[in-house]
Amino acid sequence: MLLLRTNKLLRRLTLSQFIELLGAAFFNIALLVYASQTSNPKLATTVVVIANTLPTILQIGLGYIADKAHDKLRLMILTRIIQAILYSILTILFGLTTNDWLLFSFIIFINVASDLLSGLTSLAALPIIKHIVASQDLLAARSLQVSVMSLVNVIGQVIGVTLLTFLDNHFLYFSLFNALLFLISGIILIVSRRQFNQKLKVTSHQNATSTLPEARFWSSMQINRRIIQTNKKLLHILFLFTLLNLLVGSIDGLISLTLLQYPSIYIKNYGFSLSIVNTMLAIGLVSGSFFTNDFLKRIKLNMLIIILLLFLTLLSLNLVLSPSIYVIVMSFFGIGYTLGKISPRVSTYVMTSVAEKQLGQIAGFMNTLVTLSVPIGQLIFLTIANSVSLNSAWISMIVLSMLLILYTLSYKVA
Repeated sequence: MLLLRTNKLLRRLTLSQFIELLGAAFFNIALLVYASQTSNPKLATTVVVIANTLPTILQIGLGYIADKAHDKLRLMILTRIIQAILYSILTILFGLTTNDWLLFSFIIFINVASDLLSGLTSLAALPIIKHIVASQDLLAARSLQVSVMSLVNVIGQVIGVTLLTFLDNHFLYFSLFNALLFLISGIILIVSRRQFNQKLKVTSHQNATSTLPEARFWSSMQINRRIIQTNKKLLHILFLFTLLNLLVGSIDGLISLTLLQYPSIYIKNYGFSLSIVNTMLAIGLVSGSFFTNDFLKRIKLNMLIIILLLFLTLLSLNLVLSPSIYVIVMSFFGIGYTLGKISPRVSTYVMTSVAEKQLGQIAGFMNTLVTLSVPIGQLIFLTIANSVSLNSAWISMIVLSMLLILYTLSYKVA
């Protein structure tokens, strides 16, 4: 909060990103609501889920584009304006056609395009943050960014559904409101453009006078692969962070199946119990990234990873031996809180150890890898749960957590 008060440019950049992410979260939930009203809701919902995953998988390519942009602030402003135009076009389409599948196709296209643009701007913002924030404050700045993104994920869908209900499911007005959000997000950057450019003029000068040859996409990917391979610490962090997300991303599906098997531990009912568990994970993630000066501040990254794995082990042991909803809730909060500490540290290390010209691509590669790890983990553990037993899936979680703890102790990634 002190950093936000004292750093005007970071404050405006964060506000712009918050409004943009809010608009994206709003329409992602609205898209699911619209899909549920089509003539084939199951097919439409499946398409939405796949479409929402696509932009993150393509972040390697987005990172390449972000790194090649000499004026990254201009790129961010331009994408905000394009997003506002896209949702304005969608508003017009809502008024012109009543064919649900034709309209649904346009909605999917515009939403995916908008999410791709959001991914591009988030990667383009990394070098900007690096230059408007002092090096000793980078961890606090990235923690703030993670907490903002997590907070949007927690409240965005709730507010979006509430607003859509208030508008009586009039998607035309909802789309127009979304266009206004992206426009406001862009205006915040436009108003502050002179101050940003004054701060970034050294970077702009370096980009303009650079004699380094421009590498093509695949050549650039080979360069980035060599960068990661030669930086052993980065390689180990990437490996650990990917596997951590594979495990954490799998517990959502497993806990949904597990609660079905143990109705005696419910708080009120199944839906309420599941929502409490997932909410505690989200609250833990927001809290962990927001409170940077807590008792975990001086604990090194490898120990934080071990603490998270121990929470996963506690959760798994509880569900194998004697399921308790209170232990589940506590474990989910602990997992979220610790992950909220780990994510900013990993991001900060990447920002400080990777050259600016490759920063977007390396970050995009990591985002793609982490995103792919979640469905792979779900496939592995849900297959074990359905083909063998739920207990076998949780025991597999314990075994993998223990192996990762041993790996973490072997390689000092602090």
